[in-house]
Amino acid sequence: MTKTRTTHTRTTRTAVACALAALLVLATVAAGGVGTAAAQEDPETANEYFETFRAMEGTEAYQEYEEFETMRTFAVSRAQEVGTLDDADRAEFAAVLDTMVAFERAYERAGAGEYEASLAAAEEAEAEIDELESYEETQATLANLAVTRFYASLGDGLRNQASSAERTPDRIELLSMTATAYERANRPNEAAEFNLQAEQLSAEYDAAVERMDEAEATAGTLLDQCLNCDTVAGAVGSSANPVRTFERYQASQEALSDVQAAQADASENGLDDRTADLRALANDVGDTRFSLAVASVSILVGYGLVVGLIGTAVLSRIFLWRRTYEMAQIGSIVSGGENDV
Repeated sequence: MTKTRTTHTRTTRTAVACALAALLVLATVAAGGVGTAAAQEDPETANEYFETFRAMEGTEAYQEYEEFETMRTFAVSRAQEVGTLDDADRAEFAAVLDTMVAFERAYERAGAGEYEASLAAAEEAEAEIDELESYEETQATLANLAVTRFYASLGDGLRNQASSAERTPDRIELLSMTATAYERANRPNEAAEFNLQAEQLSAEYDAAVERMDEAEATAGTLLDQCLNCDTVAGAVGSSANPVRTFERYQASQEALSDVQAAQADASENGLDDRTADLRALANDVGDTRFSLAVASVSILVGYGLVVGLIGTAVLSRIFLWRRTYEMAQIGSIVSGGENDV
């Protein structure tokens, strides 16, 4: 009993020690996080700007667009030379830093395939360049050159993405962004070309979607009005009026044709989910059409039998009447002959 109690006590002490160690680790991590957050605050002094710009060395975006690397180098030198920052200096350094950060974000978003976010970040960089121009025209000019080249490169990439996009809505969006990128790259001819492509494709897509909607509505109405028509018995008993059955069969043929055409439209436009829905709807309409076809044939066969029986009865009566008439004629001749004798 004593041994068990001692073991339990040691286990408890071990658990407490582990818990304290875990708390210590969490506190250390939290303290580190606070330090990192503080280090990421906006620079205020010339030395802080110097360290910030120097840390940007080797950034991929600035290496590819060397205008920004030139701006970075100039900012490092100027931050090292200047002593105490006045308001104008601080505003200029802030404009340079904000421009570079926005451009780097645009570059990274483009590399990640987030084109809409890339365009937004590049537009933000342009706004920062306008701010920078009021302090340093040379650096603003360099930044403008780089951003213009970036837009042209982004337009080329978007054009390739649009040509390989399978979904029409994605292709339309990519074509529109391609036009925007070329427009901002001062390439109006390409911008007009891709704007036109986007508008034409959008009109074609809207027409296809309208056909899909109409086909779904027509098929849905047919299935709602003939709930049990997926079986032959249900199709036969769906209406007391045989003519109505024939009309529904004709309607099911037209609905199936429309749904199959809509399914082809959906597949051509890369709408996988809608293609699957229309395929399932086509199967339902096809089952209904088959049942109505069999029901229509059954009704025709039934009417044929009835007409045949009635015709047979009438013909039988005609033949019977003719035979009676002939027998009567024969009897009259025989009777006349006896009188002559």
